[in-house]
Amino acid sequence: MTRKKSGLRISGDPRKSGGDIAGPGGPHDRNSVIVDTTNAVILDASTVTQVETLTGTPALAMLLEGRINKTTERARNLYLMNEDGAAALVTELIALAHRIGPEFGHRFTARLQHLIDTDAFTGEK
Repeated sequence: MTRKKSGLRISGDPRKSGGDIAGPGGPHDRNSVIVDTTNAVILDASTVTQVETLTGTPALAMLLEGRINKTTERARNLYLMNEDGAAALVTELIALAHRIGPEFGHRFTARLQHLIDTDAFTGEK
């Protein structure tokens, strides 16, 4: 672990972060899961970029970081994924937004549409 000038420790070990989702219900059941927030990371920053694998195949790198719940430690973990992994994340989030409720789903998809309309995805203006 390293120390930043803020005095907060940074954990690069993903085993130090945690949390869990369990319960008798599945992901589509409302209020049927238990969320254990012990050592869950409270996300406050993300960075994504394109990388290439050793075989030359394009992939995505997603760096997620935040404070570990109930501590002053921070987690900073890099996740690598192909297009299937990225699409799975996006579709799961869209589906969850609509399961939360029609108003939430509408606000979520409206926000996505606004980002598309303003070229936020391409960086072009």
